[in-house]
Amino acid sequence: MKYFVKTVLLFLFLSIGAVFPSQHGIYLHTVANIKGDINKVGEELKVKLKNAGYNILNYTDVATPDIVRQKKEEQCNFKAKLILLGSNDFTKMITARGNKYLAAAFIRIGIYESQDGIQVVIADPETINRVVFNDLWESGKENDYNQIIAKTKEFKTNLIKTIHSIGTGNNIEKPMEPIRSDEDLRESSRDMFMMVGKMTFFNDEDQFPVVFSRKNNEGRKGLDRLIGEMKNNLKNFSPAKNDVEYRYVASPEVLKWRIIGQIYSPDSTSVVLGITRPQTEGLSFHIAGSKFETKENKCPGINHLVAYPIEILITQKDGQLIVNTAREMFRMDMYFWDAGKMAFMNHMSMPSVLDESIKLALFGKESKK
Repeated sequence: MKYFVKTVLLFLFLSIGAVFPSQHGIYLHTVANIKGDINKVGEELKVKLKNAGYNILNYTDVATPDIVRQKKEEQCNFKAKLILLGSNDFTKMITARGNKYLAAAFIRIGIYESQDGIQVVIADPETINRVVFNDLWESGKENDYNQIIAKTKEFKTNLIKTIHSIGTGNNIEKPMEPIRSDEDLRESSRDMFMMVGKMTFFNDEDQFPVVFSRKNNEGRKGLDRLIGEMKNNLKNFSPAKNDVEYRYVASPEVLKWRIIGQIYSPDSTSVVLGITRPQTEGLSFHIAGSKFETKENKCPGINHLVAYPIEILITQKDGQLIVNTAREMFRMDMYFWDAGKMAFMNHMSMPSVLDESIKLALFGKESKK
């Protein structure tokens, strides 16, 4: 009888495991409800991360929904900060199968205020790599895919351990929406069939398209020259009319894109740049949190703050420099799917406005070619 009961329980356990596969949030809540000053928390965490061997690429303020709200009574007055990291070991690991995977090199930690205290979240590197590397799975390289995920999980464990070492607040590991199953992630399932397409960087050329290319016979020198030209274009950027008029703009400066981090491949032939701007941050967090707002928490959407920066990948192939960046509709689906279909429907033009704004900002007049 005991054997029969154990057998039934084992069967039920396995059945539940089959029905409810592992779930992975694009964000992971790592520390909850810290009491104190957000600046002190950020500085302490930055020191811990640096001492643990991470490269601090940037430590910067992130815009909140207040930036797109004219009425003072609608503002939450919360602050948010981003720690953008790189890791030599992590970069070496992800590029071992090709420099295109440098798109996954940024490690993002967000610190934000809420009605319950200061929260710390990360963009879950395991979930992101399950998306970025799913072309391996779909091309029959299941072992390669599984090895990448296993190594990423080990890396994530060490990252979380470092974050937890600050010793304040409640240490947790809570996946946050958007949440997808491991099966959906590895098989690049669609979230919104007609609107977005497959959840993959490389098995659908429309999702991570080439936005610019030119000849290059100078190797690293030519690569750095292009980066210099991009930085100059960013300084001189003047947004298009539809970009300016899309939503209330507090000042011209909030529409300015800027590079907040860059990571080279180990062989120095490729680089990923991270760009962002206050207007896009604040507006996307406003949209993401709108249906969750309460009187106590007017800015719930800032828990998505590690959705930025946007990745701009530059690689070299056959004597050419090739620039890729994610189509914004795809990227918004990846990071903001939980905003809901109505939010996507109500802001259908926003991704295309951003696509054009990014190209104009990076390439100036050449973006028209």
